[in-house]
Amino acid sequence: MTSQPCRPAGTIALAVFLLSLGILLPFPGTAFADVPARVSPERLERWRAMPPEERERIRERYRRWKELPPEKRERILERHRRWRELPEEQRRYLKERREMLNDAGPEDRVVVRKFFARMRSLPPEARGAERQKIREWRSLPPGEREEAISAWPFYRGLSDRERGVLRWFLFARPGERPPRE
Repeated sequence: MTSQPCRPAGTIALAVFLLSLGILLPFPGTAFADVPARVSPERLERWRAMPPEERERIRERYRRWKELPPEKRERILERHRRWRELPEEQRRYLKERREMLNDAGPEDRVVVRKFFARMRSLPPEARGAERQKIREWRSLPPGEREEAISAWPFYRGLSDRERGVLRWFLFARPGERPPRE
């Protein structure tokens, strides 16, 4: 019986991860020699040209991924799958909202987080109906939109300032600033 050199589990896991991304080629004499090469020369070159700190960042990200419980990894993969299936217009809108929220002041972020918490508390079918209403309101002229949104029970329960922040977050164009008191 011949003994194989001892490889740390992290090294093997990283190699499997890099193989799955198509970055690493299996080399003869390794445990991965029987895995078909799925790496293009361009990807291999990209990996080799990558600065060491970038490679380490990828390795660290993979380590953190492997430490997550399987249920959490599954939820993340499911969210990622749903994100990829969204129409480009919706993805662009959501990216814009993320940037707006990142640029907002702390008080404004509290209002938006309150809105998100309220949405998360709804049953899935009601949440979907609320999202659909908001999408429809986005296509309305501002006057009609204000009339429609004023009938929304959640909106009626907000202060004038909170209403302004929510209108800004849901309907403003990127670059517009939230309303000030």
